[in-house]
Amino acid sequence: MNDLKALGKLFVKNPIMIITTLGAAAIGAVFGVLAYYNGWLG
Repeated sequence: MNDLKALGKLFVKNPIMIITTLGAAAIGAVFGVLAYYNGWLG
């Protein structure tokens, strides 16, 4: 639980990190769906 509290403090100090993380996750999800439906995965 201490790790989560430390992460929380980090995010409060650097809100840009949250935006970056969520943005990266969203982009990754979009690419994953595209790859899946276009059959790029083989």
